[in-house]
Amino acid sequence: MRNLLGSAQRTRAMWTVLGLALIVAMVLGTKFVSATASANSQPKAFNATQYAQQKWPSVATALEQKAVDVPTLAGAMDANVADAGKKYGQDLGAGSFAFAVKATGTVTAVDDNFITISVPGMPRGDIVRIPLGLALNGLPLRDATGQIHFGDFTNQTDYQDVANAFQAISRQDVLGKITPADLKGKQITVIGAIASGGPAHAYSINPAKIEVAP
Repeated sequence: MRNLLGSAQRTRAMWTVLGLALIVAMVLGTKFVSATASANSQPKAFNATQYAQQKWPSVATALEQKAVDVPTLAGAMDANVADAGKKYGQDLGAGSFAFAVKATGTVTAVDDNFITISVPGMPRGDIVRIPLGLALNGLPLRDATGQIHFGDFTNQTDYQDVANAFQAISRQDVLGKITPADLKGKQITVIGAIASGGPAHAYSINPAKIEVAP
């Protein structure tokens, strides 16, 4: 009987030792990460402002390289927007297009919302403007080069935020360097982007670059 009890005790002791050894091995094999290190290992939240600032130089250059003279584009769009889009623009789907465009002309009017430009060669009745207020739109600036696509982003919110960031850059770095009220009667050149779907015969160029003739 004593032998049986001794054998059972030895068996329990052996399993206890093995269990402790397993626990020690698990502890030794576990990598403990601090809260700070764990936070740093997580994907960082998307920053649309930083993204747009990094992309802006190449986007502005591409807009200048791809820009179509606005009288040429206006004539094509007045005739058929879809055909103009296929020839000159970026197809955004659902019959919408974004275009890189440039215009040189004389400023005829300035108000809180627009700089209006008289551009030689424009179809009769067509208007060329640079938006200053709420009409300033970052979407064409984002889309007109074909460099940036929806699939580049995790979700629609990030994609829209990039357009908003481009709008902010245009407002601050382009429009912010001119005094619109002083431009009336002067010749300027604007390079930027427009989108289809706005008022007929009105071409609002969201600016990536504005040059004022001396």
